[in-house]
Amino acid sequence: MLQPHALDITHLQRLATRLFTDGQYTDADMVLAELATLSEQERAQIALRRAQIGMLSDRMADVQEQLDIARNEYGSHVYFVGLEADMAVRSGDLASAAAALYRLGRHARAAHLEGFDGHWYQVDELAALPVEWDDQHALPLFDVSVNGHSGRFVLDTGTGDCLLDSRFAQRAGVEPGHHDQARYAGGLAGHWQLAHIDSLDIGGSRFARLPGMIAPLTHAFHHGFEDTRVDGIVGAGLLRAAGGIDIEYQANRFRLGRPAGADEGEGEPLWIAGPHYPLTPCRANAGPASSWFIDSGMSGMDLACSGSAAKRHGALPLSGDIKGHGGGGQLAAQAVRIRHFQHADLDYPELPAAVLPDFSLGRELGIRIGGIIGHNWLARHRVQLDYRAMRTRIQLPE
Repeated sequence: MLQPHALDITHLQRLATRLFTDGQYTDADMVLAELATLSEQERAQIALRRAQIGMLSDRMADVQEQLDIARNEYGSHVYFVGLEADMAVRSGDLASAAAALYRLGRHARAAHLEGFDGHWYQVDELAALPVEWDDQHALPLFDVSVNGHSGRFVLDTGTGDCLLDSRFAQRAGVEPGHHDQARYAGGLAGHWQLAHIDSLDIGGSRFARLPGMIAPLTHAFHHGFEDTRVDGIVGAGLLRAAGGIDIEYQANRFRLGRPAGADEGEGEPLWIAGPHYPLTPCRANAGPASSWFIDSGMSGMDLACSGSAAKRHGALPLSGDIKGHGGGGQLAAQAVRIRHFQHADLDYPELPAAVLPDFSLGRELGIRIGGIIGHNWLARHRVQLDYRAMRTRIQLPE
């Protein structure tokens, strides 16, 4: 039997790294699968990378298989335990998720999950009728009922679990629990209290036993909502539970559930990074494809990225700053120009972008992030996120 040549293994390693860095995760996984058959001594390390790709593509059975391969060598490693926790959360295995989170020292989140007694994100009904919104503000504003109490919410794919304003939560009888914190995608620090939402209705769609967060939202939404209030945020966790969303920005409406009328393989890949961040491949200035974060809650900006990503994209500086707003409040950033921005067949020349000084999402997630696609760009299109087929379809309105 012929032994694999060391140069062949080195070539495959470099190819897998290149593909993964460029966000071509499916191709990277195929190369890694071949590499695992050639290099027994690196099999556990390869399995960890393949588990990460399984998380990105939301294939929990594949993640479990790869973690089992890597367990003997890496089972006590923080990164391994973090993957176990994320896998268990996505799978709805809340007891295992809590146990892993306790090992990581994330006691507040672990205790929060234990409170659901193994059952959450219950979808009682998905309505076929669209949810219409008010387009007079910086972001779409629509009606949501929490525990029978009506409120005005925005849709933010950059937020995970639903987030309630402190005053609205009190009116709706949602009790604040353990304190928790993290960074918003734009880099600002966030602090909130974890909560259980008994019921939440959007249009005719009904959900129960939802994880939630509670924090004051007045500061985050003071710009563009001066004549009204924002009572809460519908996050990406609910969209995944519903199977997807079809957002028709020009018609001021969306539908929850798997988008209808598209073939299974149509569109571009949809990836989930970390707990909830939806990613899709795009190109800037005809460079290699990279993963861009779809953030429907970042208003005032078409695109945003880190300083290092701006250099990779060949972005050209503009005079002045760009001001936008996200879940953490106002974002002030250096303005640059991206000569071409492409997603699938869409090609936009001369787009303004913002260089966010504290944008570190890619480093936190362990993948290269091309940047953020904000509300201003998304609002020109019809946006479909299909969490069952893991596909993104973004088109100009008919």
